[in-house]
Amino acid sequence: MKPVHMFPGQGSQRRGMGKGLFERFPDLVAQADECLGYSVEEVCLRDPDGVLARTEYTQPLLYVVNVLHHLDRISRDGVEPGFLAGHSLGEYCALFAAGGFDFVTGLRLVRKRGELMSRAPKGAMAAVVNLDQARTAEILEGLPHQGIDIANINSRRQCVLSGVYEELHSPEVRRAYTEAGASFVPLNVSAAFHSRCMAEVEEEFAEFVAGFEFGELTVPVVSNRTARPYPTTGYTDHLVEQISNPVRWYESISWLVDQGYGDFHEVGPGRVLSKLAASIVEEPLPVDKPLPVEESSRSRSARTVSAVSGTEDRTSLVFVYGGQGTQYHQMGRELYDEHPAFRSSMDRCSAAYQTLTGRSLVDAVYDDSRRGQDFDDVLYSHAALYCVGYSLTEALGEEGYHPDAVLGHSLGEYVAATVAGAMTFDDGLNLVVRQAELVRGVRGGGMLTVLAKPSLYDERPNLFAGTDLAAVNFEENFVVSGEARVLDEVRSALESDGVITVRLPVRQAFHSRYLDHLRDEGLALGAKIPVSEPRLPVYSSMKAGPLGPSELDGWDRYLWDVVRREVRFSELVASELGEPGSRFLVDLSASGSFANFFKHGHGGTHHCAPAINQFGGNLVSMRRLCGRLADATGAGR
Repeated sequence: MKPVHMFPGQGSQRRGMGKGLFERFPDLVAQADECLGYSVEEVCLRDPDGVLARTEYTQPLLYVVNVLHHLDRISRDGVEPGFLAGHSLGEYCALFAAGGFDFVTGLRLVRKRGELMSRAPKGAMAAVVNLDQARTAEILEGLPHQGIDIANINSRRQCVLSGVYEELHSPEVRRAYTEAGASFVPLNVSAAFHSRCMAEVEEEFAEFVAGFEFGELTVPVVSNRTARPYPTTGYTDHLVEQISNPVRWYESISWLVDQGYGDFHEVGPGRVLSKLAASIVEEPLPVDKPLPVEESSRSRSARTVSAVSGTEDRTSLVFVYGGQGTQYHQMGRELYDEHPAFRSSMDRCSAAYQTLTGRSLVDAVYDDSRRGQDFDDVLYSHAALYCVGYSLTEALGEEGYHPDAVLGHSLGEYVAATVAGAMTFDDGLNLVVRQAELVRGVRGGGMLTVLAKPSLYDERPNLFAGTDLAAVNFEENFVVSGEARVLDEVRSALESDGVITVRLPVRQAFHSRYLDHLRDEGLALGAKIPVSEPRLPVYSSMKAGPLGPSELDGWDRYLWDVVRREVRFSELVASELGEPGSRFLVDLSASGSFANFFKHGHGGTHHCAPAINQFGGNLVSMRRLCGRLADATGAGR
C-alpha cells in the first residue's frame, strides 16, 4: 500500500528550515517572495529580525517549506502518496499536494489565515500529557471556566487545551490536571487556536475564501474537522471550520491505520508527527464509530422528527432562557451595535423600562466604564436578563426561526412565558421591575455554584445548614443560596477539600428561605399579571415539567415560586425532553451556559447551540447558530 504523507503545522518551524531546498526550486521561491513581500530564504535560514515565531510569518513560511519538502520527496522517490494528512496549517499543504489549488493560491490562503490569527484576542494553549481525552474532558467539565476547549486530540494520552488567557493560566486549571497525574505544558502561542475564541477569525476567513475556486482532489486527504476523508469537491466548509474546531489527529491516523495504511512519512521540518504516528499505530483508537466531537454545523443532515408536534417535517426547536447568574455588563453588545432587529428590540425594551423607572436600561447594560465589573444590582440585572432573552428571540424571529416550545431556568421562565403568549411583554417587564424593587432590600445574600454531585448537599448537613439547595443543573453542578457570610464559609471548607465552587454575581439569596417574608407581597405582584393560554408548550425548571392548568389557575403562586422554589433543571431534562437528538435546543441565555450544560453535564444528549456568550464574537455566533438551524430544520431565509 502506498505511503501516507503528513504535513506538520505551527510549532514545527525552526530557524534553518528549508536549507538545501530553496536553490532546488528557484521559481517557486521567487513566487513566494513576490507574494509575501520579503525573502523567504532569508527569514527561514537566518531570521535576522526574529519574526519566524510570529504567526503571520510562521504560517506562510511553514507552508512554503512543507510544499518544497513534498516536491523534493516526489522528485527523488518517484512514489505518489496513497493518502495525505496535515496537522492544522499542514492541511493546506496536503490540499495543495492533492490538487486543490496551485502553490500561490495556497500561499495567499495561509498568509491571510496567519494575519487574521495574529490579530485574534489574546489567548493561550497548553498541552495535557499522560491523560486520555475522556479524562481530560471530564476535568475540564468540572472547572469553573467556560472559555476553554480541547483544541487538539493528538494521541491517546496527549491533548491540547485552548482558550481565554486568564482562564487557562489560572492556578486551578494547572492544579486540576497535575493532581490527576498529567503534565501541564503551556505552549508559546499568542492566541487560542482551534477554540471558540477563533469565531471571528473564522468568519472573516470564510469571507476571504469565498473569492476562490478550488479544484477536485486527485489524492484523498483526511480532514482535521471530521477525521474522515475530504469530499473531492465542495470542501470549503471543512477548510473554514477547521479554524475554531479541534484537530482530531488521533482519530484521523487511527482511521488510516484501520484502512490498512502503516507507512507514514512526515513531510516538513521536525519529527513531531512521525512520533505521534508511531504511538498511534501502537495504540489506535477503535474507529467503528467516531469520537463524540460535535458534527460540522454546515454539513449536518437535517433530522425529521418533531417531538413536540409529532409531525415529520422538520426538527423541533426549543428556546432556552436563563436567569440570575448568567448576566454581565455588555451582554449582546456586538448584536446591539450591528444587528438591527436586536437593537430595535432592546431600544423598545429600554424605553418601556424608562417609563416604569425613569432610568435607561440600555445605558446600564452597555456602560463602557463598567466593563468587567459584576453586574449584580438586581434593579437592572433582573430587567436586563428578561429583555436580552426577549430581544434575542426577536432577532431570531427576524432571521426566520421561531420556537416550537420554550424552556425557562429561574427568571428565564418569565421570558419563556412571554414568548409563549402566557403573558404580554409589558406585563412581564412590569413584574420583573417590581419584583426587583421588592427583593433588593434583602441584602447580604448570594448564590454559590458547587461543582460536585448534588448528593454532597445531603451528605454534609452541618456544612450546608445555613443554606438552601437552589438549583440542580446536572450530575456535577448544583447551586446553594443563603447569606453571603455563610456562603464564604461553605466555599472555604469545600475548596480546602478540593471541591471547586463559583460565586454568582448575585446579591440576593434567590430560591431560598430568605425570601419567605416577602411571599405575600410577591403574590400580590403576581395577582396583577393577567394570564392567557400559552400558544406553545412551556417547560418549567421549577416544576420539572410543562406548565399545566394548575399553574395557569394559580398564576400568582407560579410567578412567585419561580424565584423561591428550587430549580430542578436536571430532572426536567431527564424526564421531559424526549429521546436524545429529537430536539434542537437554542440557548438564549446571555452566557451560553446551557449549551455547556448539555454538552458536558448531560452528555451531549441533545443538540444545544448558544446565540451569544461573554467571550465576544456574538455576531459570528448568531450567524453560526442560524446556519445550524437552517441545516437542522430547512427553515429560515
